[in-house]
Amino acid sequence: MQEVSLEFKGLKQGLYAVYKGPTNFEDFLGALEAKLESAGSFFEGAYLAGVYGIELDDIEEDILAETLQNRYGIKIKRPLSSKESPSRPETNGDRVTKFVYSTLRSGQRVSYEGNVVVLGDVNAGAEVEAGGSIVVMGALRGSARAGVPDNHDASVSAILLQPIQLRIGEIAVRWPDEKTYSSEPEMAYIEQGRMYVRPIYDRK
Repeated sequence: MQEVSLEFKGLKQGLYAVYKGPTNFEDFLGALEAKLESAGSFFEGAYLAGVYGIELDDIEEDILAETLQNRYGIKIKRPLSSKESPSRPETNGDRVTKFVYSTLRSGQRVSYEGNVVVLGDVNAGAEVEAGGSIVVMGALRGSARAGVPDNHDASVSAILLQPIQLRIGEIAVRWPDEKTYSSEPEMAYIEQGRMYVRPIYDRK
């Protein structure tokens, strides 16, 4: 039986679902829903901009749009791209994403050449480094470096974005102590050589 996997890649245009498995809609939708169920409400309000690994017809896009909107609060940008996404995700063997199933404490460091998803907090004194994007399903209070060494299509997202230092590609910022923190998940990304932060669903 062919292995089924689905991961998310966050770009400026929105979320891209990177799918590997049988090229039928039922298997794809099942993998997508399983991933969203495991993420809780983290992606609520986000936009799905494209799918990589399977092409959908108009009826399947209609079903997908209704399912994502009604069950998970996710909208899709139509026409939904089923071709190769902008800045194609690089695969490392069979994986594009490393999952960390714990909180990272002071002194701990995670480094991976693909994307990194932390299912917990990143405490002050901890560090996450990724060649792709970083998603923290908790509070990011340590240091994060995405897009190593020079991938400006990468992003850093967290339920609470409060890092000591944040770097995407070659662009680094120190977080101001007086910053007002959002009650919504936020994403930091690079556009025209500058770093911006917005709620993850506010992708203009």
